[in-house]
Order: sequence, then C-alpha cells, then structure tokens
Amino acid sequence: MRSEEEIFDELTGLCTSPGYIHALALLSFQSSLVMVDKELTARTLAKLHSSSRLITTELATLIGLMMRGPIAFDRPKTSVVMEYVDRSHALLKELHQAIMEPGTKVIQAEAAADRPENPFISGKVLREVIFYGGQSAYAFQYRDMAAKKYAADGEWLSANKDVDVNVCHTVCRSVVKVLQARVARTAYENARTSRGTMLPGFTFSCSDVAAEANLSATDVSAVIEAFTLPAEERNSAFTSLHRFNVAYAYPLIRKSADEFVLLQHYSMAEAFYNTPFYWMLADESYAPVALGNRGDFTEEFAFQRLCSVFGRRHVFRNVEIRKSKREILGEIDVLVVYGSQAIVLQAKSKMLTLEARSGNETMLRKDFKAAVQDAANQAVDCSTALRRKDVKLHCRDGRRVSSVAGVRDVLPICTVSDHYPALAFQASQFLADRGAGAVARVLTIDLFALDTMTEMLGSPLRLISYLHLRSRFGDKLLFGHENTLLGYHLKRNLWLENETDLLILEDNYGVEVDVCMSVRRDGMAGESTPEGILTRLVGTRVATIIAELEERPNPAAIQLGLLLLELSENAVEDISAAIDGTVAKTVADGNLHDATVLLSDADAGVTVHCARRFDSKAKTVLQRHCERRKQIHEAGQWFGIALGPNGCLQLACALIDD
Repeated sequence: MRSEEEIFDELTGLCTSPGYIHALALLSFQSSLVMVDKELTARTLAKLHSSSRLITTELATLIGLMMRGPIAFDRPKTSVVMEYVDRSHALLKELHQAIMEPGTKVIQAEAAADRPENPFISGKVLREVIFYGGQSAYAFQYRDMAAKKYAADGEWLSANKDVDVNVCHTVCRSVVKVLQARVARTAYENARTSRGTMLPGFTFSCSDVAAEANLSATDVSAVIEAFTLPAEERNSAFTSLHRFNVAYAYPLIRKSADEFVLLQHYSMAEAFYNTPFYWMLADESYAPVALGNRGDFTEEFAFQRLCSVFGRRHVFRNVEIRKSKREILGEIDVLVVYGSQAIVLQAKSKMLTLEARSGNETMLRKDFKAAVQDAANQAVDCSTALRRKDVKLHCRDGRRVSSVAGVRDVLPICTVSDHYPALAFQASQFLADRGAGAVARVLTIDLFALDTMTEMLGSPLRLISYLHLRSRFGDKLLFGHENTLLGYHLKRNLWLENETDLLILEDNYGVEVDVCMSVRRDGMAGESTPEGILTRLVGTRVATIIAELEERPNPAAIQLGLLLLELSENAVEDISAAIDGTVAKTVADGNLHDATVLLSDADAGVTVHCARRFDSKAKTVLQRHCERRKQIHEAGQWFGIALGPNGCLQLACALIDD
C-alpha cells in the first residue's frame, strides 16, 4: 500500500491537470445531485447514499486541490475527461484505504492483546471517522441560520465587507435555484446530443441571480465577490488532507468578469454560515464582540426552538440556581419546565480544530473537553442542583420560573453551534457522563440536530419521550448521524428489547427525515411527515388522550403521556378498545364504569373511570382504585384516567415508586 502522502501528491497533480474542472463538474453532478420529477421521495434521495458516489468532503478535497494551480477552462476531449473521472475515483478509494490502515492496525492489535484497551479513542481510528462521517447540517439550515447568526454583526459586515446579511441569505437561495434549472437543462442537452460538458450547469452570472432574487446586480455582486476565490489565492496551505482548505471559505470560482462557477451547491450556504466569523476575528478590535454575538446566537436559537415545542411560558433563558443571594450553584443557558420533566441545556460555541482532525489525540481530547465535556459537566451539576429543595431560580431578564417542585426527571443537553465531525461517536467514546437517578445521560448534539428534532417532534411529549429513549438506550446504539437515529425512531419507535445488545443503523434510515425537512424548510414538493409513529395511531382514543394530556402539563399527566408513547401498537389498540367500551357503557346507562389494563412489559397499569360528572369524591374513588390495583399487581407505576361520557379527559393521577 502506498503512503497517504504519495497518493495525495498524485491526486494534486491530477486535479491541477488542464481542463480538470470539467471532470469535477461531472463528478459533482453524479455524486451530489439527484433529478426530481414531481416531488421529492425517499427512494430518490437514497441514491445519494450509494457507495459509488463521492461524499461532500471528498468533493471539497478535489475542488481544493484544483485551486492549487491555475484553473484552465478549455474543455479537453471527452476521453480525457472520463480518464480524469476514473482516476479521481480510484485515487480517492486508495486514499481512504491508506487513511484506514493505521486505525485498522490499532483495532487488530487491541483485539489480540491480553488486556485490550478501547481502540476507538485512538486518533488513528478517529481521523477516518471524522473525515468520512458526513455533514451534520442541511444546506437550508446553514443558509437560514446564518442570517440569524450574523444579525447582530450586520453593521460590521456592511462597513467592512459590503455584505448585507439579508441580501446574502436571498442570494444563497437564488444561486441554487438558478443552478438547479441550469444543471437540469445541461443534463438534458448532453443526453440528447451525447456530447458536451456539465460545466455550464454549474456556471452563473450576477445578472442571472439578480433576476431570480429580484435584487440589483450591484447588491448581488457584493455578495458573490465576498465568497469568490481571490485571484492570487493558490490554496498553498492545503498540503495534506486535514490542512486548511480554502474551498470551504471561498467556494465560488471566477470564470470570467461576470461568470462564476459553484461546483457544490451545499458549499455556498456552508460558507455563509462559517466564513464571516473568521472575517470578524481578523479584526482585533471587533473580535470580542463577534465572539459574544456568536454565543448569544447559540443560546437564543436553542431557546427559540424549544419555545416552538413547549411554548414560551415553559422555557427560560439564563437561569441562576441560587442557594442564597451570594451563593450561586450554577447557571442554566436554557431551561424547560414541563410538568414532571425538566430540560437543562448548556450551549457552547467551540469547534474541532484542524490539528485534532489530523488525528492528534491530545488535541482531540482538548477540543472535546472545551466543546463538550465542560458543558456536559455544567449541565449535570445544574440538573442535580435543580432538584434541591433549598434553592431558588432567578432569570436574568426578571421572568419567574414556574415551580420545579413536581419535577421528577431532568434531561441534560449539551449543544454546540457548529458542525463538529463525528460528534455522536466521539461522545460515545470520550464523554464522562455523571448523570444518574433522576438525571438522565447527557445528550450531546449540535444546533442543527436540535433544530431537526424540534421540527419533527413538535409536541412536548413526543420530544421528551424521544430524549428519554435516547438516554436509556444510548449504550446500545451505533450510528453515524443524529438524523439516522431520529429517522429510525420516527419509523419504528426507539424501543429496544432487553435481549438487544447493539443496534447498528445505516445512514439510509435518515432519508425520510431528509425529505420531510426539505419539504418543510426548503419548499420542495413531497411528504412533510414520514409514515410511522406520527401517523399510525392518528384517530385512536389513546392519541386523543395524549393530545389532551399535553394541554394540562401537570406531573401526573406528563408521566402518563410518556408511558402511552412508549407502548407498542398492539398495546395502544388494546387500551383504546377498553376505553371505548367503558365510554359506551356510561353513555348507555349513565353510571360509573371502569376498565383496567395491566402493562407487564412497562411494570405499570392504567385504570379508566367514566362517569357523567366528576367531583372531589369521584377523584378519591379513582385514587383508591389505583392504589388497590397497584398493590395487587405489585407494579412500579399505576395511572388513573377519568373521562366524561363524551370521552374527553377530566383528570389524571399517577402512583409511581421512587
């Protein structure tokens, strides 16, 4: 096997060959785009997961290496272009094998050792996982979140870069729209004539974008120029795979005075999200302001997304946990108090450095500590302190925090603001989790995953239930991307039987999430809700009760709702049938009727009372009935539901062993 350096050098020579940009246009078309007929489907998007396609980081590598030399736009013969394409695939495959080899040796050595250590904390193993782990954000998330991220920096960007944040947002969207139409037309013409190049499909002018965006050519040009590779730039620092690649910061290539090439649609939005921050850091006088604004954005975005699920009255920002006026036990960036459940979110704005990406174990651990472990520790400490009876909660903005006396479970979350490669895998190896008892395992995600979770699980109980399952079965899960796990949950419910030791999920489980997010956020035609747990129980009596429980988030109601969401489809049907039968009897004779369902798998049971009217006496009767049933069946949890003759929920009670 050749060394990585030898392969990288040969790849550099290939990418700087005359006319290589035409091969890159074809590679990008083959690997990063799919043709959509009437609407986007999971089957269509699944093609992007084919092993024959290049991933985003591989394409960025080729583009960056092409930038190492002068770019010749003259088109070579078709045979030469195809030779470029074939050699690119072969060299990238060989490069992947060379990167994997050191990690494979580490794993084999530990497997053969008398006292093996964990090989997956080795930088040689993690280096491959980090580079090939894929992107965590959708392009539209980068685009839309960047407008919020830099809203407070608008004055600096306008004065120093002549860039308007809102114009930039519109231009990002419009460039992609122009190129989508152009790529489709170019592909059709090439197929019809059996000759030609895909490069025109990735080429646009400022006037094209201005017409699509309904903006002036001057405004569009300012944005395009800001993200265009400078004429003198030769990407000289990109001498190995994990060195700085200017293609990420400046994805646009100038073809002529008013012609530009964008070989990856994704990279324009990614650069909009990341690059302006480094412009501002270069200004020593403004850098502290930029850093502060970045942290504020991370907290505010997380706050708004949780408000979209729980409502603002249940979500609080910058909450101090005080034992006295002088003694502060901790500060929570974002706190949710919802019935018996609390979410403690700590936000960080740290990134994985280039040195860590190269496999430097010291830097990997240092970066993880700064970006994740410190925030996780803070989240656990605050979660523990939150349940103390001798503390009071104070918000910086003066809002009063609703009572936490009824909080039974605390769900700590650590959130980072930027793409942190292989975050879930690194957390599974490095995170020292001190959660125990009522404090769940720390969930470590980025803002993009939080955004997607709160979008797809838009009801309080749905989101809380998923967070509990994510915590409960974390040790048994192996996946590459948070959306993969979320897609599995939406399809099948994330419940693992006791005999399951490990669940390994392929990336294609997240394809339906990709479709739904594209439909909801990017205006694509298609299904906005995947078939699965969000659709199968619609219209059942249990689904109706869950919705009613969310309207009254007291501790008993929330605990009951969480139990119902964890039930199998058969169990839901059995409970629905029992409730329907009980309601029918009360409607027929007007008397009190009841039904009891034992849920042995959940160590719980549910008793349902139905009567024409309910008062304090009826509540006492239900409570005693539940106490007897719980004792008889020796169950850990027992829930009572009181319904009116119309089937509407009157009250809920819970008996739970601590």
